[in-house]
Amino acid sequence: MAINKTAAAYLSYFAYIDDALSVVLTSDFTTYLSQVPAGAANGPWTLCWGPAVNDGVLAYVAKGADGSYALAFRGTDVDGSISGTLGNVDADIDALQVPFLYPQQPAVQPPFAQPQISAGINGALALAIAATDPVTDLSLLDYLRGVAKAGPIDLMVTGHSLGGALTVVATAWLKDQIPKLEPLTVNLWPHTFAAPTMWNAAFASRFATDFTYYAAVNTNDVVPMGWADLGSVLETYQSPGPNLYNTDWLLYHAIELLKYTLLGYSPIAPTDKFTVQPVSNPSWTAEAGLMHSMQNVYFKYITGTAGPDLPGTTITGVARPRRAAVI
Repeated sequence: MAINKTAAAYLSYFAYIDDALSVVLTSDFTTYLSQVPAGAANGPWTLCWGPAVNDGVLAYVAKGADGSYALAFRGTDVDGSISGTLGNVDADIDALQVPFLYPQQPAVQPPFAQPQISAGINGALALAIAATDPVTDLSLLDYLRGVAKAGPIDLMVTGHSLGGALTVVATAWLKDQIPKLEPLTVNLWPHTFAAPTMWNAAFASRFATDFTYYAAVNTNDVVPMGWADLGSVLETYQSPGPNLYNTDWLLYHAIELLKYTLLGYSPIAPTDKFTVQPVSNPSWTAEAGLMHSMQNVYFKYITGTAGPDLPGTTITGVARPRRAAVI
């Protein structure tokens, strides 16, 4: 399978289908996946597991035209249930570091010498692990193990924003867990778009060693700057974009404080950096949302055209970029 950024762009974006509904519609996912074009995007894709939603975390598995599989995670959703929204926001902002448990490792000193991730993304991963298919009631791990029993499979793991961070930790989790009971082979290919940094240097180093990955970052997107490079957030945006200090003084100083308190985070180096120029926007938060949009920035960068409007969503291009500024 190797790297396929075009297919990943479609699957990551389609994870936002029905994000404004309290219950996502399987039929919407089936319809849109079937419309993914052949060729570079490896379409059409067939829904195999999910979409499974657990307190705001959404994931689904699909099978491409070449027989390979993909696991996609949704990014932050503030338009669904109240509980799910709060859970997603907690995953975004809870930056206390905790040990990564896959595999379990003996305690070492100092603690940062072992792989650690943020408490927020650790909680989001736990929700993904516990999610089950709405029809079969199978967990993600049980489903993938069942597929792999027929022979080795290729599995793309992908997501945007919070979904990108989930992609990273879920890929590491699957590598550890899938072969625990029997020698199953699942070749994992992580693809991320605008993933924030939610791990320390030990985790980042191990991930870069263990996987061939694709990681796309718009250099004017503030989300990938957190939590490892908050100083760069303070410098956004230069003219013609709105400067953070001039437009939101309180937010500027809040981020400045975090810059000196949130230490120990280390990014996984992006493999595909590009730049979308800011526009003359009076609101810094709106500008940040625009720079982070999967529909209008990342999907467009990969495919050459903005993503299609999706069913069951907020107003794409307006409400989504504002929401997407939250990781």
